[in-house]
Amino acid sequence: MNTETWDDLATPAGTSSAEEVAQLVPDGTAVVKAFNTTFAPTLIAGEVAGQPLDVLIAGDDDAAKRKVAQLVTDGGLRPLDVGPLRRARQLEQLGFLHISVQEPLDLGFGSAIKLHS
Repeated sequence: MNTETWDDLATPAGTSSAEEVAQLVPDGTAVVKAFNTTFAPTLIAGEVAGQPLDVLIAGDDDAAKRKVAQLVTDGGLRPLDVGPLRRARQLEQLGFLHISVQEPLDLGFGSAIKLHS
């Protein structure tokens, strides 16, 4: 997030911080985006309103995503694979929106993004 204005993301359009990290690490290093749409208080509780947290996961390495998904599952949460690392762009935007509505909606960082089927 742009900590000077708090009204946009700091990464340029058409990329994400996860993709920028992937460009900085050695070739073959797996980069996985996860947990950016969950808040610390909800992670500690493991649920919101009796529902387990959804953890949205993006990455290009399926084995790495499975490891993160297992970590999520072991923590009692629900992993959701949302696709390749380029989906981190949408995850970061979703996380930004989620942060942005906390104060106006008086949510106290106790809310969660949940996908129902």
